[in-house]
Amino acid sequence: MGARQGGRRRAAKPGVAKQAKSGPPRGATTSRVVAIEGAIEGAYAAIEDGRVDEGLATLRAEAKKHPNDASLAETLAMTLAEFGTQEEAIAALKRAAMLSPTEGYEKFMYLGQLLDDGEAATKCTRQGLAILEAQAHKGDEDAQGAHASACCALAEQILGTADEMDAETSAQVEELINRAKASDPVSAEPLQLLASLRNEQGKTDEALKILKESIQMWRQGAMHRDEDEENGAEEFQHEFNVSFEFRFETAKLLLELDTTTEIAIDILCELLRERDDNVDVWYMLAYAHHGALEFDVALEHLEQGEEIVRQRGGDEAALEMFEELRAAITESKATIESGKGPADMDAD
Repeated sequence: MGARQGGRRRAAKPGVAKQAKSGPPRGATTSRVVAIEGAIEGAYAAIEDGRVDEGLATLRAEAKKHPNDASLAETLAMTLAEFGTQEEAIAALKRAAMLSPTEGYEKFMYLGQLLDDGEAATKCTRQGLAILEAQAHKGDEDAQGAHASACCALAEQILGTADEMDAETSAQVEELINRAKASDPVSAEPLQLLASLRNEQGKTDEALKILKESIQMWRQGAMHRDEDEENGAEEFQHEFNVSFEFRFETAKLLLELDTTTEIAIDILCELLRERDDNVDVWYMLAYAHHGALEFDVALEHLEQGEEIVRQRGGDEAALEMFEELRAAITESKATIESGKGPADMDAD
């Protein structure tokens, strides 16, 4: 099950920002620029007010009136990447890339996230990183701030699409990680990616040590909340400087590397305090409690996750995964209760 579920948040305003920095499109009249900017601002106001369909309709209509306006095309594309369907977003992003192939790294980074073809996605991310570095070299502060994450995104794609972890692939990934660390020494992201690389290389002890260093960087000071404090769930999510998705991936990697599940369970529970309707988190929490031999708790979490799936229409693939985990938990519970220990279970 994907880690991104529920991860889409408010869109940035790349088109407005770009026009403000670089001026109006070539050949554009002042009145046209004012009209376009006004439409964009109105669209984002609608989106921020929860009227997403209305905001998207405004941007689509404006892009149809000005089909060759690169900034407007980019604004629509990245808004669709946040709030639209994957198919429409990809089409719009490709259109924006065609209109402005050497500026605006964001559209290429989005394409790298959304394309199903791993090779094409990696190519787009490489292009995005190249443009980002060129913009950063010219003094673009936004590009400078995004550099470490962009390096990690490309490294992660190379790691994820490699047929084998050979020396060349390892060197490429490690070089990107080092660039990310140099760009942002206080970021936990490069260290987590390095832990993934070491895991792929079969160096699990080193991977776990590095992962714990990464966790220490973003969990300091976040462990001493009053659990009963009013509105705690809403405030809790602001205590971490890494994303929901990043923490979810941390928990997954921990469960792969560490035989003890306590930290992973803590992280997953924290995630549920922010988004208690995230199916992936319920599934992984059930998986973690299964590993801790807490079978009844695991089954409870599994039921809660399944109920959310059914409320959303009953995704068959998701329900099948839940059922497979339920069978494994039930079998483990029966084995333990019959008098066999974990060693006997492994032998079976």
